[in-house]
Amino acid sequence: DYTAGRFGLAVTGFETYIKTFPRSELADDAQLNIGAALQLEGKYQDAVTAFDKVIVNYPGSNSVPQALYKRGACYEALQQVERARQSYQQVIKNFPDSDASFLAKQALERLSKQD
Repeated sequence: DYTAGRFGLAVTGFETYIKTFPRSELADDAQLNIGAALQLEGKYQDAVTAFDKVIVNYPGSNSVPQALYKRGACYEALQQVERARQSYQQVIKNFPDSDASFLAKQALERLSKQD
């Protein structure tokens, strides 16, 4: 459903997966995909909430850097620039070698040019 662009159905599927397999090593990925689907639908505040769940519920997960970056992008879309900056800076500080850190640096550069 996700790859076919049926994001509402995808969210439902990912939520069902997490409820059924809450301790699965893929539960963090499912939660990240919930946020991504909501982001793609333009439901930025709901996406922020979903990304926060990745950060809080799966703190040691490899999905956390991406969740922080995507949360920053959602804050940008909501025109909450300071929160976006904080999220991007958190990625860079805590996950400096991640792909998300590279993207966060680019986002911060873009934001600084807008000031």
